[in-house]
Amino acid sequence: MSLREIFWAGQQIYLTEVFLPVIIAVLLFVPLLAALFLFGFGRHYRLWKLGQPEDRSGQWWDRLRGMLAVAVVNMRILNRHELYPGIMHALIFGGSAVLILGKIVRLFSYLTGITVPPQSVYLYASLASEIGAVLILIGGGMAVYRRYIVRPSRLDNKPEDSLVFVWVFIIVLTGLMVKGYRIAASDMAPVDWAMWSPVGYLLSYVFPTFMIAARDEILVWHRAIIHTIPAFVLLGYIWLNRSRLQHILLSSLNGFFRSLKPKGSLNAIDFETTELFGVSNIEEFTWKQLMDLDACTRCGRCQDVCPANISGKALNPKKVIQDLKDHLYEVYPIPLSRKPIEGRKDMISEAITEEVVWDCTTCRACMEACPVYIEHVNKIIDMRRNLAMERSQIPETAQDALKSLGAREHPWRGTTATRTDWAEGLEVKMLSDDSDIDVLYWVGCTAALDERNMKVAAATARILKAAGINFGMLGIEESCCGDPARRMGDEYLFQTLCEKNIGIMKGYEIKKIITTCPHCYNTLKHEYPQFGGEFEVVHHTQFILDLMRSGKLKFSRSNARKAVYHDSCYLGRYNDIYSQPREILAAIGAASGVELSRHGPRSFCCGGGGGHMWMEEDIEKRLNVKRTEEVIETGADVIATACPYCLSMFEDGLKAKEVEETIKAMDLSELLAESLDAES
Repeated sequence: MSLREIFWAGQQIYLTEVFLPVIIAVLLFVPLLAALFLFGFGRHYRLWKLGQPEDRSGQWWDRLRGMLAVAVVNMRILNRHELYPGIMHALIFGGSAVLILGKIVRLFSYLTGITVPPQSVYLYASLASEIGAVLILIGGGMAVYRRYIVRPSRLDNKPEDSLVFVWVFIIVLTGLMVKGYRIAASDMAPVDWAMWSPVGYLLSYVFPTFMIAARDEILVWHRAIIHTIPAFVLLGYIWLNRSRLQHILLSSLNGFFRSLKPKGSLNAIDFETTELFGVSNIEEFTWKQLMDLDACTRCGRCQDVCPANISGKALNPKKVIQDLKDHLYEVYPIPLSRKPIEGRKDMISEAITEEVVWDCTTCRACMEACPVYIEHVNKIIDMRRNLAMERSQIPETAQDALKSLGAREHPWRGTTATRTDWAEGLEVKMLSDDSDIDVLYWVGCTAALDERNMKVAAATARILKAAGINFGMLGIEESCCGDPARRMGDEYLFQTLCEKNIGIMKGYEIKKIITTCPHCYNTLKHEYPQFGGEFEVVHHTQFILDLMRSGKLKFSRSNARKAVYHDSCYLGRYNDIYSQPREILAAIGAASGVELSRHGPRSFCCGGGGGHMWMEEDIEKRLNVKRTEEVIETGADVIATACPYCLSMFEDGLKAKEVEETIKAMDLSELLAESLDAES
């Protein structure tokens, strides 16, 4: 029979006497726990397999690194300036890791059969376990305070959440009390306990004398009955009951399989092979989109930043994910079969509703805020595709824009302008006349055809000419890039426009493109390559700043206007272009030194994306009006933009607030053109 000297007991104890109950518990519960895990995780896996194929392989190191940044360091929370919940999660996760490591080391030393275990390793493992337990209790206390005292509106408390908090607290506390009892029953000098088991040492004083006297009986079963078995039962409950604690694994997996494509890229539909035009049934999402539903932690960060939700619209991105998840489990209930239930709800009109689907401006704020890489926008676009291409259920004004795109290759129905009117008197090259250029200026529909934005196109052309850039435009050969069609769900129309434009640009052997529109920039740069359109695409803020840095532009540094900059969603969140516009403002002396209350990655959408430039909206819920109110609060006399959609939306917002005489909306190119005039 194996003997071991246990450092806290100060005596020789039979291994089989002390650890037999633990060994029995492990032998009984580990196989059962493994079976429950396989059942629970296996159900998730089988549900995901119902989805459509999607390649999320390759770049394993990048995937692993990103997963660890999410699961271990909580970077997606800390980077959003949420210090309290970031620290809270770090304490809970880090404490759990340290506690488990300490337990594994101690258990390993028990089971190896070594007569005298390495005392230093064993002591450090004991101390590590206590440190981990304390970190868990601190982090858990912070979580309880936040969830039940502070109670942010985005958090929904369910009975299962409360049960888990209490259960984990009891398990950690009983583990510490077990050690405290063993210290109380030992003969070792207290000073050693104060060093290697400080919490257990303090708890050792709570046990009465009669319990210490009954050491032989209690010592044998205390670990198994009041600590080990409840811990195993909790682990089993997590996987048997779809507990939110499953997110510890599922969210990590979701982070691993996150999209590594450019943030602004949507999946293309292969119309030659597919029979699915968008998504109308839950199993028509990809397997990764179904994994998203299980990985969601219900933290509510997405709903807190969603401009549609903030403005009182029906869309709540958190609810979209949770409603889709409930619908998935309703259609494929336990026990999981390969056939869905009969008489299922219509996913789009009943589980979600069309109003919710059309409320989205595709601003991507929800995806930027999500700590576990849930892809909300892609799911909404897939449902829009079904509404647009199969059901023809589109808001009337959006339908008008799509009809104009199909017939006139631009969404501005009713305009009498041509694509070259803005350039009158500027002597801009037309590629049909002279294709010997270095840079193609992709004007875009709004800058070419909207009267207000024509001034932006003209200012940009003047800047390029002042810098001596050999550029030209397609003119009447330029069609819409297709962004409005794709974001409104008409993928077929998008691909038609895309392929036509690619063919024309390849015919002129275009290599480099500059554009003033972030929507065109994003589409040309990230989505045209899906169809063979490989071009170097630069936004005009990037191009202009390079010209300024190289000394090719001579401008006044004392612009009389003081501006505050608004981050466009498709320039900022989609393409991480934040500093260049601000550097331009600073260089010409137009920077006001203030920022909008929501800026950078947290910027508030103007309301024009996702086809909303052409959709009728309830005036009480218009995003541009809410954003304009934030502009007024800054005291700046100019709201500077770098997007034609934003410029148009601010023009309307300033009029709605009746401040158009005191605050002007201007593109950065217009402000720089003023400085060029002042210099000359």
